[in-house]
Order: sequence, then structure tokens, then C-alpha cells
Amino acid sequence: MNARTLRRRRVDRGHCGRRRALRKEIGSMRMKRAGLFRLWPALLLGAVIAALLACGTETVIQTVVVEKPVAQTVVVEKPVEKIVEKTVVVEKQVEKQVEKIVQQTVVVQQTVVALATATAAPVPTATTVVPPPAGEIVLVNGTINVGIGTPRFCTAGCAENVYQTSVMETLFRPNYKDTLGEKEEEPILATGWKLDPNLKYLDFTLRKGIQFHKGWGEMTAADVAFSINDANSVTTPTSIHGQAGDFAPLIKEMLVQDPYNIRLVYLNYDSRGIRHRFSLFWQTAGITSKRLFEEKGADGMRPFIIGTGPYQVVSWVQSDKVVLEALPRHWRKTAGVAKVTYIQVVEPATRRAMLETGQVAAIPPALKDIKALEAKGYKQLCCSGSVVQRNIGMTGNYWEKERYYDKKPLTRTLNLSAPWVSKSIEDDPAGYLKAQTVRQALAHAIDRQGMVASIMTGLGGPNYFAYQPATDHPAFKKGKYVWDEKTGKGSGGWEIPYDPKRAKELLAKAGYPNGFTIPSVWIDVPGSVANELGQALANGWAQDLNVKITTLNSNIYSTYRPGLVARTTSEPFLSCGDDSNLGVPFDWARGLVMSSWSDGGYGVGMEVPFAAKNYAQVALMTDKAQRVAAQVEFVQTSMDAALCIGMVMEPNIQLYDPKVIAVWEQLPSIEGGMAIMNNLESIVLVKK
Repeated sequence: MNARTLRRRRVDRGHCGRRRALRKEIGSMRMKRAGLFRLWPALLLGAVIAALLACGTETVIQTVVVEKPVAQTVVVEKPVEKIVEKTVVVEKQVEKQVEKIVQQTVVVQQTVVALATATAAPVPTATTVVPPPAGEIVLVNGTINVGIGTPRFCTAGCAENVYQTSVMETLFRPNYKDTLGEKEEEPILATGWKLDPNLKYLDFTLRKGIQFHKGWGEMTAADVAFSINDANSVTTPTSIHGQAGDFAPLIKEMLVQDPYNIRLVYLNYDSRGIRHRFSLFWQTAGITSKRLFEEKGADGMRPFIIGTGPYQVVSWVQSDKVVLEALPRHWRKTAGVAKVTYIQVVEPATRRAMLETGQVAAIPPALKDIKALEAKGYKQLCCSGSVVQRNIGMTGNYWEKERYYDKKPLTRTLNLSAPWVSKSIEDDPAGYLKAQTVRQALAHAIDRQGMVASIMTGLGGPNYFAYQPATDHPAFKKGKYVWDEKTGKGSGGWEIPYDPKRAKELLAKAGYPNGFTIPSVWIDVPGSVANELGQALANGWAQDLNVKITTLNSNIYSTYRPGLVARTTSEPFLSCGDDSNLGVPFDWARGLVMSSWSDGGYGVGMEVPFAAKNYAQVALMTDKAQRVAAQVEFVQTSMDAALCIGMVMEPNIQLYDPKVIAVWEQLPSIEGGMAIMNNLESIVLVKK
């Protein structure tokens, strides 16, 4: 203890007596005036307590938290013709100063990152005493993508992970276990919305009093507008945000109406609604601080991953780990776990060993390990509702000459040396049919049931087209698919048989009786299911058709993606869009990423007129039955074209240790970021 501190304590004690006397005199005068002498014992006790607090051995400035619920009427999602109202609770925030200052330096993208700090922010409030966060856990991911705070630079894998980690928040999120979307999305940063009857705009009402991390102020409509506009390639042409191209055909701009009201001006209305583009369920933009951008600039903002969520970033290192710490108090849900670390572990066997030895609390397991681990007591997280439809996209078929929604001319180069690539049917009917026959041959040489039995260990099932419904869905056409090479049309059901003999016949008719070589196919990183499927596919095609893949590209996705965005690749890849997932409602409009609608952002290596037309029509349909009927026709046409050839269904499963985690309410999501280990604030650790 230094001399200055000792003198300060003596001064404090010296003043205490005078403060007690003054409080006593004022309290006595007020009681006389009010005739309240009968309350003297209670007030005296309060004064004694106040004196003890004021005259302790140290001067302490402490944050006191109070919550006042305020009833507010908001508008929530319903069909256009009807608006339904709900009452929600909005917290009132009380500002207190905290004398303690903490300095931290963190790392992101393998570069030093300073956590952004501004003026002290108001403290969130609560009606009940909530235990402070405590304990820590480690979670495993197969890939830790880059983390970037500037929306325009936050590409695929970053754009989604910033909110899957509970660092940033979204306008809405799904309800626990509501995998089918039967309930309205839960309001988070928005409290309600109202759709223009003419489908020209969508108005959001925002929650008041929500504070950004590290004192970057209250979230308002300006921050929401910035976060989405900076990501959108229409309003920020240089954006490479994960949703840059997805926002582009949908959102003309976000306009601030007042601090708590914002308007989305549609470029093109989309019937998929709130759950599709403004919820954690799918791909959206996490909300971050405009003030941070104004002070740091686009480049200077990169390392500052600032949101409003229950967790804030300590460090974020690509291909290594993400370290998060819980806020002491949060407006919505104070997290139970103080520290959460995601680590990258590529090899499934290593993940399993780490789970079994207690080094980590949860993993995305290899499918072959699931049954054995469950037998040892490890449990599945519930319930994301995600079942990935694994496909191979036959890229390079860029057939549209102008962007569908605004007639912007498109200039594409076709790699006609690739046997699966052709000009459009209008430009070269014979060439089109030849390449289509090649693709059908490849589709008939996939042993789907064999893959399910060996790689999937009986889990999941066969898949025939990227966007087909589940095989038990009423819209699914059961029965053998029969393709006519003369007409280019298929008949019967949708179940493409494994028929190597038929496949060889088709390949010979296309002019390749001795097979051909595919220079490269992207199959994802080692240890992934896609990687195993890619190897099996390559072996099968080589054996059955003498179609040999020279290189199985196992590099991280971010190295392959630029060719999809630029529309320059003809290298097939084991995907056909992130929404190739059974968790997506079958009536949702499809075709955007298969067409020019997504120009300027992510696409799947093709621009197909029938896909563009399907998306345009279904996105405007307000009747579900009409949407389903249109989707059935789209599936049939797509199976005939054989551009996104189905392989298997892969259930997206995560296992956790119930000896460590007592409760974890995983939210429905078909966005696979962070292995769908989301809603971290819901985790409750087992009491020791």
C-alpha cells in the first residue's frame, strides 16, 4: 500500500462522520415534515448500511444492475394481408461507470488485433439475479475460417461465423427445435416488421438500448443499414461478403427512417421471407457498428469484430482457434460459460481421441464414429435440422447472355474442351445434347447405396439432385429414372439407378467410348465427408467408365471460391449451393445460385436460363401449393439437365460430452459455420 492510498483512506474516514451526521439531520427533517417517525428504525438501518458502504477500508465504484420491463407492441411476420401483434419485453439500460480498465491485445488472421475500446456504455439490466459466467469449454471445428470485422471484407465462412459464435447478432433467429419453421422467427435486434402490400419495401422496427461491445455505443438503424449495405454488392460494389451476391438481387438499399426504424427497399421481392435472409437459420449479415467504421475506415476496421452478442472476441486466428469471453451481463441472455474456445482439428480420429480423453467438450465426428461414441454415452446436439445434400456440380456451363433481372450484358468464356461443357441449347442443339449425355453417363455411374453403406455407415440416404425433396416427402417421385438420349428428357421416377453398363453406352454415344480425363475436382479438405465421397467417386468413375480425375483438389474452400464468383471456373466441385439441404423448405424459390440472379457474388459455376426463370417466378408466389408445383417441375428439368448430380444425404451431427455439458439448446440452422455449434449462451455446464 503506497502513501497516497493510505492518505486517501484517512480522508475517506474523516469525511464519514460528517456525512453520517448530515444524513441523520436531513432524514429527521424529512420525516417530521411527512409525519413518518414510525419508519425511523428502518431508515436508521438504511443509513447505517449506507455508512458502512461509504466508510469501508477501500473506495469502490460498483455497477448496480436494474431492469424495468416495458410493454411494447410490435409487428411480426404473417402473410401480406394480415398483420399480427405481439407484446414483448424491452430492457431499460442504466449507465454506471466502472473504474477498472483492462487492456488486451488479441490476434486475428495471424496478425495482431486490438480490441476496440470507446467510451463507457450503459449497462444492460435484469429483473432477477443472474449468476456471472463461469468455467470454460473447448469445442472442435474442422475449419476455422478468417475473422474480419468489416462487412465488405468478411467473405464466406466469415460472414456466417461472426453470428454463429454469438459475437454478432442478427435481426431474428429461429426458435429452439423449430426445424420446420412452423413458428414465427424470434425477434432479436428487430422487434417486428411490416411488408408493403405492393411488395416494394419491408419495414423493420428495432429494439432500443442495445449496446455494442467495448463501448461502441447503442445500436440504431444506422448500424443495421451500414452492416447490410456494406455487405451488399449493389450498394458496395467491391464487397466480397459471403452474401454480397445474395443480397444484390434482393435489396436495393437499406434506408434509415429514424433511429429505431429502417426500410428495406426491394430490388426484387423474395417470398422466402424473414427466415431466409434475416435470421440465424440461414445466411445473413451480423450487425456491427457504423461508428467503428467511421473512426477506423474499411481497412482499419478489419481486426475489430464488434457485435452486440453475449460473447466478445478475445482472439481469432484463421486455421487455428477462436477464443471468446462472455459479457458479464447481456441484454437478452447472459451466458453461463465464461470462456469458449473453438479449435481447428482436421483429422476425425484426432477429434474423437480428444473427446474421449476429455480435452474437448464437443466435436463434429466422422460418421463412422458416431455409433461407437454414442455407445460410450456421448450425445447428439439437438436440433439443427440440417441434412446436407451432397452433389457434384458440373461447372462451366454459362448459358445466359444477360442478367435476368436487369438485362445487364454478360460476358463469359466457355471451356468447350471439357466434355461436360457446351453452349446453350439455342446456340448449339447438337453440342448441348452431347454434353448432356456425358453428364447423364456420369450420373448413372454413381453407386449411391454403396456410398451410404460404406462412407455414411448407413446414415442418411441416396440423393439424386441438389434440390430434390426428401425421399419420404409427398412431392418426391418414387421409381426408376429413365433418360432418353434422343429427346434429352427423362421419365418415370427420380431415382437414378447405378447402372455402369448404361453409363458406358451413353458415354460411347457422346463420343467417348474410351473415357476421358477431368483435370481437377474440388472435394473439400481431408477429413471431411465430401473428401471421402470425392475419392470414392473418382475410383468409381475410373473403374466403370475410364473417366480419370487427375487432381483431387483438397485445398480449403476459400482458395476455390473466387472462380465461382468470377464465373471463370469449369472445375467441378462437390457442392451445388449451400441451400442444397433438406432443412430448406421444399417450396422455397430455387435457382438463384444456378443462374445470373447471383451475378456479382457466389454462384455454382453455371448460369442456366431455366433456373433463372424458376427463381423469378417462385420468389413472387404467395401461395405455397403453387410454389411446390413449380418446384416439382424445376426438379424434373434439372435432373434431365444433370448439372447438379446428386450423391448422398449427409445428416449434420455434432456430439458432446454430457459429463461436461448439462444443457445446450442448438438452434435450427442449415448454415454449417462453426459446425453449427451455435447459441453458446444456452450452454449450462455440469456442476462439479
